[in-house]
Amino acid sequence: MDIKELNVKTKNNKKLNHPWEMARIEVVLDILKPLLKDKTTEKNVLDIGCGDVFFISEFYKRYPNFKPSAVDIAFTDEIINNLKQEYSSFPIDYYKDVKDVNLTCGNADLIFFLDVIEHIENDIDFLKGIKELPYVDNDSLFVITVPAFQGLFCNHDKWLGHYRRYSNKMLREHISKAGLTEVKSGYFFFSLLIPRIIQQLIEKPSNEDKVEGIGNWNKGKAVTNIYKSILTFDYYFTKVLSKIGIRLPGLSTYIICKKAL
Repeated sequence: MDIKELNVKTKNNKKLNHPWEMARIEVVLDILKPLLKDKTTEKNVLDIGCGDVFFISEFYKRYPNFKPSAVDIAFTDEIINNLKQEYSSFPIDYYKDVKDVNLTCGNADLIFFLDVIEHIENDIDFLKGIKELPYVDNDSLFVITVPAFQGLFCNHDKWLGHYRRYSNKMLREHISKAGLTEVKSGYFFFSLLIPRIIQQLIEKPSNEDKVEGIGNWNKGKAVTNIYKSILTFDYYFTKVLSKIGIRLPGLSTYIICKKAL
């Protein structure tokens, strides 16, 4: 969850994360599963632009051999202290800048940028800079998710400070210009396209100040789990279709990549 949406959640005393965010965890873990077969060797994972560290804590539950580090330029000392208390049982290191990251054992094996680079005006130069950090080597995997299709840019994007939405083709072009090479890529959450299209058609630009985002989710645990199940089914159903040559778009697109040799 983005820090801006975390502030909404904290302000309104919300306890549950949004089902979209919970389903995205299942999607990302399934995409990575063929690449993360070793669950014993000690490794390092960074979550850059981590927000409320919900994702990295859930990832650690599944892969405790990965030492987690959380990085977000929006961190304040107060936010870090609050997160350390909330996630006190997790060995997460917190940083305000990627240049401050100190990995005591080896380089970064896995680096997450989950709905991050759309917030950065020059995403290509940003990725180039990450690629050249001393703890990033030729085997470091970058995992990037972003919102899909510029034609669906709406008030929520403006409220969050997005510069753009991406097609999968555009995402592949940008990582190539940054000196990275694709391992795998695709779309997910096909079922959210029509609701977003409708939202984009009927919303008024003047209503941007009324957006609160996913931090204001308050439907309760049962409804949250139902929505999460629907989105998770959406992902697995479109995954099956892709195996028979039917590739559907989605409201999000992803790419896994590494340094180009």
